[in-house]
Amino acid sequence: MTNRKNIELQFSYLALKLLGKDLYSNAWAALSELVANGLDANATRVNVYIDMRDKQHSVIEVFDNGKGMRYEELKNNYALIGRNRRMDEEDADSVMGRKGIGKLAALYLSRKYYIASKTKNTDRIIYMMDFSKEKEDNNNEVPELVEVDSKEFSNSDFNAFNSGTMIRMENVNLKGYAKVSINTLKNVLADFFSVDNLNNQEIYLKVITSDDEKDIDFSLVEKLIPFKNMTDIFCFDNKTFDSLNERYSKNTYKIPYKKGADEEYTDFTKVRLKEIGKKEFETPSDKIKVEGNLTGWIGIHSSISADVAKKNDANFKKNKLYNPLKLRIYVRNKLAIDNFLPVIDNTQVFSNFIEGEVGFDILDDNNFPDIATTSRQNMDESDERIIYLAQELQTVITELISSRQEIAKKIKIESEESSRKKDQKAKEQLSDDIKKEIDKTISKGNVQENNREDLENLGVQILKNIKGEIIKKNRMIFFSHARNDKDILDFYFNILKNRGVDAEEMFYTSQDIKDQVELKKNLDKISKKNIIDTNTVMFFYLTKSFRESEYCMFEGGAAWATRTKSDIFVSFDEYENVPKYLNNENEFQHCLTKETDLLSGDEYNRLVQSLNFLIEHINEGRRILGRKEVEKFEEIEFPDKVQQSKGKMPELDSMIFEYWDAYVNKGILEKAKAKNYIH
Repeated sequence: MTNRKNIELQFSYLALKLLGKDLYSNAWAALSELVANGLDANATRVNVYIDMRDKQHSVIEVFDNGKGMRYEELKNNYALIGRNRRMDEEDADSVMGRKGIGKLAALYLSRKYYIASKTKNTDRIIYMMDFSKEKEDNNNEVPELVEVDSKEFSNSDFNAFNSGTMIRMENVNLKGYAKVSINTLKNVLADFFSVDNLNNQEIYLKVITSDDEKDIDFSLVEKLIPFKNMTDIFCFDNKTFDSLNERYSKNTYKIPYKKGADEEYTDFTKVRLKEIGKKEFETPSDKIKVEGNLTGWIGIHSSISADVAKKNDANFKKNKLYNPLKLRIYVRNKLAIDNFLPVIDNTQVFSNFIEGEVGFDILDDNNFPDIATTSRQNMDESDERIIYLAQELQTVITELISSRQEIAKKIKIESEESSRKKDQKAKEQLSDDIKKEIDKTISKGNVQENNREDLENLGVQILKNIKGEIIKKNRMIFFSHARNDKDILDFYFNILKNRGVDAEEMFYTSQDIKDQVELKKNLDKISKKNIIDTNTVMFFYLTKSFRESEYCMFEGGAAWATRTKSDIFVSFDEYENVPKYLNNENEFQHCLTKETDLLSGDEYNRLVQSLNFLIEHINEGRRILGRKEVEKFEEIEFPDKVQQSKGKMPELDSMIFEYWDAYVNKGILEKAKAKNYIH
């Protein structure tokens, strides 16, 4: 053999960059890794600061009040890629990581970053990693940390710490990370760590997206699990059970019988302690028996519809960037497997209602080889520890799903009974309507009184043959108008919506809806469907523009051909604009213009009557469905002019004036206040 020296392997800039790139799937995952480094340094506080006023050139700072590093530690420990920290630390069991590659997260985020560190006994040292494109393309360049002048680097929050470490990354490209993603970051950070078990360690976040936010404070990252939306929760250790049982065992969750229904199934959340047998695993080298213990919890949600779930628990957050419906596996309080459900591969109904946080520290026990895959976000599924975990959790999940299926059966039974009662109510309502129509027909002389019994018997026979959905229970309001008169209809639509009428219970063709293109394409079909529906009331606002519109006249003609007079409300700006076929000369019509003086008793009450006519139509359907009725507006008895001159003024509904002022006639609100009609 020659006397040549051994050859040490060296990493190029490109190698480091490629390694860092493969470790993380997104910026938030990389950021979480840097936070973990601070927690491993015995920090009681880790701050994350993000300045993304210029998204493509954002600045991120992660700094902690941990023990910090001296020059020797920075050189021999931090700069060593792949160092097992647990071999050097006194309290090795508390250290989250052991691979020594989490520091590469900074390279995933930035081509240029700084590291500043100080201990209680040493001054601050600052080094920079410059990973420019030129260095990446140069095979002779070896990565190095270069010391920089401390004057170029300042952070008052970090300087206030007696010790700690700071990573500052510049020109971080956060393009594509919108507001919803920023809001999601707290959830991601909270999920990355089992924050409830970090004891006295806390994570704080501050994100600036505009100059107006420069002075906002750091806010605490908290774990906000929507437990109140869960039907069952199984706990694997006494500490978790005691905590959750105390807070949620008396919680009442609700599940609507059908989508959009007011009627709901209610029950109490069950919190249970699940005993799982202890399992010993043998180490491959020295054959030592090590016991694996499960901690944490698994729950099943009552609903995964965001609207329903948020009513049960405001903490429920689900969007395209964050999905809480996962089974997260933690090792040493740090996320090891983002979602274990695909490993279990349960295809049962309700399997996607599962959420949980399970701790299983033996997956990263020092006595066993590392089973993390290259991506670091999953583990080797052939390992006996993973197989055991999958089997145990499969049993728990199957039990949870079985419990949720029993609830689904109860809901189905109650829903069917509710539908039966609604059908009966609908028939009773229809029976009353038939009798009223018979009375009207007889009173007008169209049918003789002695034929009443025959007509009523005919109605009874018809009702006997009507089943279920043939009786339409929902009520609709169809506003027909010319586009030039949209402001009047906007008033009606928005005040009724604010009063409690659902937007889906009203329709008008110039309504501001999301898909106007689709509306125009199918306008004739949509209009025809709503007009001919036997439970749709037609509200016409008739003007010269209406008469000149071929489409408006079509709506009027269709209503005349398919509706009874009692189903049509006619409002007009001038009487001559009412087509003869819509001149029903009944109580449901009135003159209404943009200049209508609502401070006049007659004008005010006619407007109230028109609103109440529409509300009563909606309430008829709600009474059948067992839904909460919409409150009507109150008609006011106005004092005469003499009494008004003596200061006796009526109290009018301020909502009417606020909406009329906003949509129709600006200034009416101030006039009403000036005359003491509203306060």
